[in-house]
Amino acid sequence: MHTTTMTCRRCGKCCEEGGPALHTQDTDLVRSGQIPIASLITLRKGELAHNPKTNKIQAITVELVKVIGTGRQWSCVYYQKEKGCSIYKDRPYACRVLKCWNTEEILALVEKDTVDRYAILADDHPMVPIIREHEKICPCDDLEDLYMKGAALGESKKKEVEKRMRHDLRFRARIIKDFDLKLSEELFYFGRPLFQLLQPLGVRLIETQNELYLKWQE
Repeated sequence: MHTTTMTCRRCGKCCEEGGPALHTQDTDLVRSGQIPIASLITLRKGELAHNPKTNKIQAITVELVKVIGTGRQWSCVYYQKEKGCSIYKDRPYACRVLKCWNTEEILALVEKDTVDRYAILADDHPMVPIIREHEKICPCDDLEDLYMKGAALGESKKKEVEKRMRHDLRFRARIIKDFDLKLSEELFYFGRPLFQLLQPLGVRLIETQNELYLKWQE
């Protein structure tokens, strides 16, 4: 006789699909250090990501701070196949809401009541003005437009994006040196480098002895 599961079996399948986005209910978990910023990654507004409500790759409409993933499958950093969730008692709100047998409640949370970097950091945190500076130097609010235009994208726009990519990497290198940041901290403060955000568009980074270039898909 077939029965429908109505309770969490802690099988780990949802954990293997990636770390959850944080919501306002999770702010204290980060501020208290229970979930350190070294375990977080920022997805900036405009980045291309899979939207579970539409089942499409599209630009996110709000900034998301997520628990980072590991391995090829990008499993949640707090999940271990043998032991399960290492922070189960203090797991984020999305993990508590998720019911694999009824996804209505978790889908209603997509891009709703989320926290961003500014909500996590204190107003006087030294990285806040630097984050704002980076947003001006390297915005990513046009990625969906680039994605839609594809091969029809003009050369002038490609050069502008390439220039932005270089500014992004130089900015990161300077701040990492000045503040002695680790990669895990960089991914929270600034998200992924622009050249990585361009990969879904079929764009590759080419490095020569003198300069970095973008190779656009024909």
